[in-house]
Amino acid sequence: MRLYHINKIIGIWAIGFIFVTGLVGCDGAIESQYQEQVVVEGFIYPGGGIDSVILHYTTPFTLSYDDSTYAITDADVRVSDGANEYVLLPRTARGRYYLPASTLRIQSGKTYSLTVRVKDHVVSAHTTVPAQIKYLNLDSTLPKNLVLLLDTVNPSSFSYQLIAGPVDVPTRRYMLEVSAQDTNYGKVATNLFGPPVDTSAYVRYSFIQTGPVITLYSRLFGWYGPNNLTFLALDSNWVDYKRQVGYGERAQIHYQSSLNHVTGGIGVWASAARDVVQVFLKPKP
Repeated sequence: MRLYHINKIIGIWAIGFIFVTGLVGCDGAIESQYQEQVVVEGFIYPGGGIDSVILHYTTPFTLSYDDSTYAITDADVRVSDGANEYVLLPRTARGRYYLPASTLRIQSGKTYSLTVRVKDHVVSAHTTVPAQIKYLNLDSTLPKNLVLLLDTVNPSSFSYQLIAGPVDVPTRRYMLEVSAQDTNYGKVATNLFGPPVDTSAYVRYSFIQTGPVITLYSRLFGWYGPNNLTFLALDSNWVDYKRQVGYGERAQIHYQSSLNHVTGGIGVWASAARDVVQVFLKPKP
């Protein structure tokens, strides 16, 4: 999975980072000289391999972000689980590196360290994978056939409370992802729910929650038909990343060095446990 327009957001974030680092000295002078940085994007989940670690260089001030142009294709990318070190393989798509589950299967509770070496850059990051979670109350909360009806006249009546567990640490944070699987059933009219938001998005997210109870509400759906509901238990790297880039097409960049957990570069190396169920959304007749 990927956060909404994450590559574009990270590219913009990278520019913002270079701008902010220029605010040095007592007089607040701005250093406008471009400084090349490595931008990392990687998310891992228990039970799978490493889908992809995406690497880019930061975009110079005067140029527009472009995925292919600034993709890093010649990096040495490795992941360690504390006992063994694994070399990631390049994908056909530029700047993407992966490892199949047959080589390394991610496990809950383990810490995975990422190291990237390219040119004179050495970038590192660490993530500890949350315990695997499962939906606990689907039978009592959602219809048994998992077909949901949306009353377009009164969308505020659409509300389900979803719970997942176990809670492995008291400070764990949670998020719900809703992903449209087939857009042939039609788009939900966003103007029925207030100002348009994420009008072209196939994936939407709830705000990060402090407990394993999340409300499923109508604005999380952009399309009728089959939708995957993914309950995510997040590591602290992911939470801090979302605090900076925000949510959806209204995301804003609020770079804070204390929230960047990539040493020698910027970006995110994070993990989450997840459970997925598919529902079918229909307009109420």
